[in-house]
Amino acid sequence: MEYKTKTVEFVSFCIEMYAREYNLSGSLVANLFEQNGIIDYLFKNYDALHSQGREYIIPLLHNFIEEKEKRA
Repeated sequence: MEYKTKTVEFVSFCIEMYAREYNLSGSLVANLFEQNGIIDYLFKNYDALHSQGREYIIPLLHNFIEEKEKRA
């Protein structure tokens, strides 16, 4: 499988995991991630993150959003 395809699938997986965890729609989470730079973050850090579990990724993304909101 091509590297870019794997990263797109990983980003989609993260959106779906986050949406399920917080009972949100996928489109709302996708917009939230885009507004907070998380999609770019996930693409840039795919190599380090793709092997991590849900228990690591969801709190990481949640903290990322909280920190961005504190700075705004």
